[in-house]
Amino acid sequence: MDRKAVPFLSSIVKTGYINREKSGRLYYEAYRPACADRAVVISHGFSESAEKYKEVIYYFTKAGYQVYLAEHRGHGRSLRETSHPNMIHVNRFSDYVRDLHIFIKKVVKPASGGLPLYLFAHSMGGAIGAFYLEAYPNTFKKAILTAPMLSINLGTLPSPFARAFGRIMIRRGRGGVYAPGQHPYDGSRDRFENSCSACLERFLYYHKKKKSTPLYQTCGSSYSWAYQSLNACQSITRKKNCRKITAPVLVFYSFNDRMVRAKGIYLFVKNTPSAQLIGIAGSRHEIYNSSAWALEAYYRKIFEFLKS
Repeated sequence: MDRKAVPFLSSIVKTGYINREKSGRLYYEAYRPACADRAVVISHGFSESAEKYKEVIYYFTKAGYQVYLAEHRGHGRSLRETSHPNMIHVNRFSDYVRDLHIFIKKVVKPASGGLPLYLFAHSMGGAIGAFYLEAYPNTFKKAILTAPMLSINLGTLPSPFARAFGRIMIRRGRGGVYAPGQHPYDGSRDRFENSCSACLERFLYYHKKKKSTPLYQTCGSSYSWAYQSLNACQSITRKKNCRKITAPVLVFYSFNDRMVRAKGIYLFVKNTPSAQLIGIAGSRHEIYNSSAWALEAYYRKIFEFLKS
């Protein structure tokens, strides 16, 4: 990464900010290699940042794609809706979708100059991406959802109970408080065996950056984020909403995912005529942070799907 990928990406990147009403700005990165004839928009996952996707961006740019990524509100260098530096908080899940649309409208389309657009979206970003495909079905030619957050793993807690409890806490003015089991960043808790990565080297590469950079240390959700996300998962997977999607969608799931439940992914694929599902062995929730033998099949299927 440091000898090859990062120097190349540094030579073609442009960074900037987009104003979002009175609430603040969204940070973005745009990678425009000279010979690119397509463009991909990346929608990152919960508690992540643009920095975590350097390897993914490198593969896309080397394959002839421009790459655009905006850090979602509450993450990285983008605006925060809470004073807590680590908490991930949002008042409405639809704000993520509107932010993405503004980013595409103001940055991606003008910069890409009419190139065909594709979507690559992971986890929470996958839920945002699926929501976006339903709201704006004509933007992307094709989309890739990788371990999308379409049903959150709540353990033994039933989703209706969690939603009801979240609604009560918000009405009591506690929406900006950490939800049960959520906590501020503590680097000592970040251990490979508990992580979403199946590759130790890839885990350590980003862990080192996160530990040394406070802006990357988002960790744990508020009651409001949890409540809004649970509602979004239910809405996204409804048949009437899935049927609004017209672009072909390739959906990946991991056989060993402890963050999202497969049932939400299965329901989405079942209700979306243009979707197809692929399981990836040897991976955890962050499929893009798997070992090389799993990534070879993963990227081969991605680029075959995009170019077919």
